[in-house]
Order: sequence, then structure tokens, then C-alpha cells
Amino acid sequence: MGLDDYSDRSATDWLEAASSTLQERGLDYGDPRHNLLRIYKLARILGVQLRDPSDISLVFLATKLSRIVESPQREDSYLDLIGYASILAQLRFTTPDDWSDIEFDTKLE
Repeated sequence: MGLDDYSDRSATDWLEAASSTLQERGLDYGDPRHNLLRIYKLARILGVQLRDPSDISLVFLATKLSRIVESPQREDSYLDLIGYASILAQLRFTTPDDWSDIEFDTKLE
């Protein structure tokens, strides 16, 4: 699909598609907080300086922006960008104490 194929989409259409993508990814990968926490722990093990798991969302946003620069026709990158931004907003207004409903992977500690 080219850029013209998406020119008729409204902002609401993009948000609905991103919401659907988040739900599908959740079925495949589980709660995004758990995934971000695991990535955070792995990054820390590798020596990457991060304040908290929400910083991983910033890395994902930067990754998607970089991919959009290279391949602006990929719908998936825009949907993921919207999804990561919404996950970042959710995480920035909570603390890890609010995440008591997710399992912490003790193998990475």
C-alpha cells in the first residue's frame, strides 16, 4: 500500500486501528508492562542507563520514528507509534507499585 491508500483515514480511524493492534499484540505478547519490565531488566544487565521501565517506551518510539523516516509507507509503524505513545502515557502516570497485578520475572534479577 502507498501513502495515498491511507489519505482518507481520519484521526479516529488511526486510533481505532492502533487500539485493535494493541489488543492483538496483547494476545501475542501479554501485558505490555510485563514486556517492558523484562526489556528494562535486560537493558540494565547490558549496562544501559534507564530510570524505569517507561523509558523503554521512549526507545520504542525512537525506533518507530527511525523506521518511518526510512519507510514512510508502512502502516504498521504508525500504528505501533500510536500504541507506544499510549503505553508511555499510561506508565508515566503510574508507579511500579501500581503494577502489582503483573508477575516480575525473578530470573532476570
